[in-house]
Order: sequence, then C-alpha cells, then structure tokens
Amino acid sequence: KELIQEQLQLSDGVLNTWYFFIRFVAPIAVGAILITQIWLMKKNFEVTRILPYKHTLLFEQIADFERYEQYLPFCNASRSLMTDNKDFSQIGELEFEIAGVNYKIKSGNIIEDERILITQIKGPFEEMRASWDVEQIDDGSSKISFKVYAKVSYFLGILLSDSTVEKFVDMFLESFAKDLAARTKKEN
Repeated sequence: KELIQEQLQLSDGVLNTWYFFIRFVAPIAVGAILITQIWLMKKNFEVTRILPYKHTLLFEQIADFERYEQYLPFCNASRSLMTDNKDFSQIGELEFEIAGVNYKIKSGNIIEDERILITQIKGPFEEMRASWDVEQIDDGSSKISFKVYAKVSYFLGILLSDSTVEKFVDMFLESFAKDLAARTKKEN
C-alpha cells in the first residue's frame, strides 16, 4: 500500500511538472519561435537589363568591386580583404551610408565564367546570397542579371520593398553603365 502511494505521489509530481511545462513553458517557447520568424522576412529580388557592351567588359566591371566606391551611389568604401586566385574567390567589404546610417557588408565572392556568387559573411542581413550573371546576347550587347535572396528583420524588410530595391539597383546599373562608358571612351 505504501509503495502504491509513493508511486502515485511520484506520478503526481511528474504530472504536475508536465502540466506546468505544457501550460506555461511551452507556449512561451512556441511564442518566442513564432515572434522570431514573424520578425524575420525573406526577400527575393531579381533585376535584369540589356546593356550595349560585350560580356567580358561587363563581367570585368562587376568583378572589379574595389572600384565601386568611385561610382556606386551611397558606397563610401570598397575593398578586397583576401583573394585566392587558385579558387577564383575573394572576400570583400563594402561600406554604405544611407539616410545617415552606415552599413558594412563583408562577403565571400566566388567568380565563375559568367557568374559571381556572393554570400554575406557579416552585415545588416540575417542571411544574404546574391549573384551577378552576364550573358552575351549578340556582338554588341549582353544581358546582366542581379539576383538576391535575403532574410531581413521585419523593419528592414518594410524599408526594402521590391520597388525600393529595384530603384537602388537601377541607380547602381545607371552609374555602372556611365562609368563603363567613360572608361571605354578613354581607352578608345
């Protein structure tokens, strides 16, 4: 009889612990997970343009990101931190100032034949992967595409609407094309 009462008391203690966990701890944990997911937004962007330049010239311009500070709007600094010519990769850092706020993006970049793959190592995004793709269309023009996948905070996600990102990329591509036109004019 005493053994049965002892087991029932133990059972009540375990049941009370489980009841407390299920009633109080689990909802808080689930709520925290949901809030984390709600406060993070996934963003996908893609912008494609046709530019009147050969593939190799466009690709060289994109790959030379150390020059971005010379013509890219809002870019205060662009530097290569490490280059591995054997693996066609580099680690770079870009600094931007937008609306009085400074942002640094440190990324790993893998250079392929017609593509540059970019992965944020450190920066304002929870996660960010991007790519530049350049494809020759005919003798005088190429298609250039910029694709981004990013996980951003809810507030940054609101600021980074599709139209805002497209305007920024348009500004980048316009300044990119102007710089390229000026460089090719000097070379000719």
